[in-house]
Amino acid sequence: MTIDDDAEAAYSALKAHAAAVEHGQTPEPVSATVSYLPNPAPLGDMAPVRDFKSAIDLIKEASEAIRFAEERSAELEQQLHQVTNRSAEQVKALEIQVAALERRLLKSEERARAAEVRANDAETWLSRLHDTIITSFRRPVMGTDGEI
Repeated sequence: MTIDDDAEAAYSALKAHAAAVEHGQTPEPVSATVSYLPNPAPLGDMAPVRDFKSAIDLIKEASEAIRFAEERSAELEQQLHQVTNRSAEQVKALEIQVAALERRLLKSEERARAAEVRANDAETWLSRLHDTIITSFRRPVMGTDGEI
C-alpha cells in the first residue's frame, strides 16, 4: 500500500463518517492514524527489514543542511557586525557635524545680537546728529519788522 492509497483510504473514511453524522446515524469511530511505514511482516515470518542506508543518507542530508544553515548564520552575523560598525561610525560623524553646526549657530546668534546693538547705537547717533544739524544750521527767521 502506498502513501497515496493510505491518504485515499483516510479520506474515504472521513467522508463516510461525515455522511453518517449528517444523516443522524451513529458513525463508526474513525482511526486518526495513518501508517507510512511498510506493512510489517507477520511475527511468524522474518524480522522487519530496516533500511539503514536510507537512514544514514537522511542523516547526512540533515547534517549538511544544518552545516549550511550555520555557515549562513555566521555570514549574516558578520554582515550584521559590519553594518553595525558602519552605522556607529556614521552616527559619530553626524554627531560631530551637529556639534559643529550648533557652535556655528551660537556664533551666528552672537554676531546677530552684536549687529543689533551696533544698529541701535548707530540709529541713536544718527538721530543725535540729525537733531544737532537741524538746531545748529537753522537760520533765525526774520519777522516782517526786521527783528530776529
